[in-house]
Amino acid sequence: MSKKSKQQIVYPNNENGIYLYEYVNIGGIQQYIQIRGVDKKNPLILFLHGGSGGSLAGLCHVMQSEWETAFTVVNWDQRNACKTYVANKMHAMDIGKTGSMEDYINDIDEVIQYLHTVYEFEKLILLGFSWGSIIGAEYAKLHPEHIAAYVGVGQLVNYYEGFEVVCEEMLKLAKDEKTIAQIKEMQKQIANRPAMTKEWMKKVQKFVGLSTKYIAKDGKAFPVKAFIQSPFLNFVEKKAMLMNDIGLYKGTFETLMAYDFRENMSFSVPVVFISGDEDTSCPVSLLQECYAGINAPKKELFVMNMATHTCFYDKPKGFWELLNSVLS
Repeated sequence: MSKKSKQQIVYPNNENGIYLYEYVNIGGIQQYIQIRGVDKKNPLILFLHGGSGGSLAGLCHVMQSEWETAFTVVNWDQRNACKTYVANKMHAMDIGKTGSMEDYINDIDEVIQYLHTVYEFEKLILLGFSWGSIIGAEYAKLHPEHIAAYVGVGQLVNYYEGFEVVCEEMLKLAKDEKTIAQIKEMQKQIANRPAMTKEWMKKVQKFVGLSTKYIAKDGKAFPVKAFIQSPFLNFVEKKAMLMNDIGLYKGTFETLMAYDFRENMSFSVPVVFISGDEDTSCPVSLLQECYAGINAPKKELFVMNMATHTCFYDKPKGFWELLNSVLS
């Protein structure tokens, strides 16, 4: 990709647009915030990435380009994610010990305070994806004064129960004895509610590959070329995005694995949930089971056919049309 092409992606020629890339003191450390949209009068979406550490700021031109036509989209690299990790590399392991729900609620609060200094808005739309749907849902419940609506994409209900649901679904589909044995072994381990360790992460990654084969068959492959050529990331940041060090997210993983969405399902703002029917990370059936108990001024649940956990990437046009229609 030429230097000119990269420049056009990072700073498109939109007279009324906003393309801002800054490091801001959030939670006592420098955290990266990216703001992009074709018109500064459009509503603001704060996107809370998954992971932990799954920043999408470097792939916004692939994942969120259509969103930027009707909304101004904020990507924020959370604690130890990508650019924020690189900016605080010398203290990364200490930062990794943080990551309580309170830490993230306070971080979101400070991000919103910062956004008020660079963008005109009364309230914003909070969109949480996967892990981000945990801190997004909880923030929306606690601080409705800042939120116009909450959107949960691949809403996580309970980490361990999600695995149990996927195991049951796979047992209905698996035919060979080896695979069935692997699934039953995973069921045994999940029953013991294991902590996040390097060994457990390896088992999870292997199991995700297996579940993709049986359930998440229609997912799109990761955009390797676009990632390699991303004009938003330098070489060091690309390496950071691919890091898989458990220590960087010790506190965050503890928060994730102790979470249960069903403990409080009362919202004072409208809520929208969008999931893929082939989601093996946060199976939508768990959300469907508790959906009736969600209290909100307005609520909607949409399930996208032939889409996986990253439904906005698998079916970009369908997701965009749904998101735009619901939020408008």
